[in-house]
Amino acid sequence: MIHLNRSLPSLAQEHFVSSSFANAHSNLDMMSRLERLSQQQQWILFTAQCRRPRVNELSAYRIQCEKVIHMKPSQSRDELSIAIQAIQSGNASAVIVSKGIAKADQSRLIQLGKQFQCEVFFVDSHSSALH
Repeated sequence: MIHLNRSLPSLAQEHFVSSSFANAHSNLDMMSRLERLSQQQQWILFTAQCRRPRVNELSAYRIQCEKVIHMKPSQSRDELSIAIQAIQSGNASAVIVSKGIAKADQSRLIQLGKQFQCEVFFVDSHSSALH
């Protein structure tokens, strides 16, 4: 069994909003969903504004780490345009973005995700926790 380092908040301890679990507030539901999505051929993409997931966290939830991408900050593009491109590419089974995106744009991303069979999750921004 893998033990998690509890010195930094784990992904499951953070506050998540999911397009698939609009009424569910359990972070474990999101991690369970990511585990299933990691079984697909597509990527799970975290934008640069999201805290970098740690390998031991992902492994503890049986999320295939080799399917997870954490984007580097872009000099020329904002988080919304990066998320839109990732969804529209058809190469992502999930896109995780920060809650800093405007509510109207969050709704737009959720609808776009449904169109392209891509789950969209919104998380608290923890850019300072990156390592």
